Amino acid sequence: MPEPIQLETKDGLYLPEADLWLDPHRKHRWAFVSHGHADHFARHDRIITSKPNAHILRARYNVTPSRLEPLEFQQPFDHKGFTIRLFPAGHIYGSAMIHLTRKSDGATLLYTGDFKARRGLTAEEPVFRQADTLIMETTFGKPQFVFPTITEVSGDILNFVNTALEEGATPVLHAYSLGKAQEALAILTEARIPAVLNSATAKMTTACREAGAGLPEPVLFQGTVPAGSCLICPPNSLHKDKYKGVENPRSAMLSGWALIPGAKYRYRCDAIFPLSDHADFPGLLEAVNRIRPKRILTVHGFTQEFATELRRLNHDAWSIDGDDQLELALRV
Repeated sequence: MPEPIQLETKDGLYLPEADLWLDPHRKHRWAFVSHGHADHFARHDRIITSKPNAHILRARYNVTPSRLEPLEFQQPFDHKGFTIRLFPAGHIYGSAMIHLTRKSDGATLLYTGDFKARRGLTAEEPVFRQADTLIMETTFGKPQFVFPTITEVSGDILNFVNTALEEGATPVLHAYSLGKAQEALAILTEARIPAVLNSATAKMTTACREAGAGLPEPVLFQGTVPAGSCLICPPNSLHKDKYKGVENPRSAMLSGWALIPGAKYRYRCDAIFPLSDHADFPGLLEAVNRIRPKRILTVHGFTQEFATELRRLNHDAWSIDGDDQLELALRV
């Protein structure tokens, strides 16, 4: 059995043999950027990313093409003694997992970044590749997080929107401008409910369309919402002056955190629906079963809790940032 691919965890996730950082917050020479959300991006000298996400990075952060190494999904890329392939993560459009194979002995590693086990309406279907070492995101790594199907949650959202329209209110869906907003737009489009989007959301929808996503051309919010339409905008935006023309707004937040008691009041909205772009607890377990790793390292979210559950299931699993750090250091 080959030695595991080395991983260093000081100041982020770093693969020293490949001289490659994984979604680091600070600038580095070589980095993999899994998707276009700000907490996974920095202005690195060279960025390995998926081809659709490269277009999104250019649109959102004005990244120059010379800094990008855009790869088609499953396209092999040779890098410092490793073969790298990217696979769809299912998180948002263009999001990717990175898989490395060490050429000298065949040792493998998969880093998921943010991912989802179920296919949504806008992101590519996730593809899980077997790996010896799995570094996985565990945002919702507790058993209480079991999300409804996309059909079920879409039905609840549409019921909210249609009820608001019937009662003379303006339905407002709060969703982050990249990812969740496009999913909300797809739900409304399938139901033939027109939508207007704030400027940031419209810009990201256009970028996703240009990168290949099957979305309608966005209609820009210009101070009022036409009768019979729904407004899609980021959370906590209705208090801004530019939204004063929205008559009788009735708002709903779209978030996996909807399963936390009292979430509706925390987000100060009329309703909240568990539409998430992350894997829920069963989805995390499904990913492990499909990847069949020899060791698992958990990052982000409920890392300790999920690692403990995996050890209960006889996996060699440890949290990167938890109380089992000493045990992790002995095993990495």
